Amino acid sequence: MCPNRSLRREAGLGLISAIFVIVILAIVVVGMSNIATVSQKYRSQEILAARALFAAESGAQLHLSTLLHPENSQTCATMAAPANFTTQGLRECSYQASCAQVTINTIDYFTVKSVGRCGTGVDSATRVVEMRISR
Repeated sequence: MCPNRSLRREAGLGLISAIFVIVILAIVVVGMSNIATVSQKYRSQEILAARALFAAESGAQLHLSTLLHPENSQTCATMAAPANFTTQGLRECSYQASCAQVTINTIDYFTVKSVGRCGTGVDSATRVVEMRISR
């Protein structure tokens, strides 16, 4: 009969279709895995950069608070030694602050520059914050 002849010709089509679908799904899974890995790497760099910015801002504020404290002399230290943070969010981060003073028309202007660093080696970030105040 005719139906038996058509079944013999199509006997391997299901196996080929299944292999094709499995290969396509494997390619999609590998592609998504690569995207997730790259995304995770960029996210960790963003977090390090944000922590470095917070370290730089904190360092500048600490330097300014020391500079403007009434019990301290009101002079700029040109370059402070690097300091490490021990707080939870800024572990493995440090800052180094410097200060410059300019007097214009009897007004003192202080410029504090702070460099925040987090991480080591390839996985590190550095941010710079500069603040200027007058007294």
